[in-house]
Amino acid sequence: MSEIPEVQIAILKTEVEYLKKIIDEVRADTKEIKEVLSQAKGGWKTLLLVAGVASTVGALIAKATPWIALGPR
Repeated sequence: MSEIPEVQIAILKTEVEYLKKIIDEVRADTKEIKEVLSQAKGGWKTLLLVAGVASTVGALIAKATPWIALGPR
């Protein structure tokens, strides 16, 4: 490893520039993933709301069924 210091510095600069490029790509990917998760979070909340309403309505119907005349007695 008896390279000239200027050559070593040039190599290190090139490697640092490459790492900066990779970090920028990772940041962009992370931002995109964050946006997708944010949208999915809203969808899950809506789905849970609909499921809650449906289960409440189903429970009310099941509770009221004994008092409704469903056929001849």
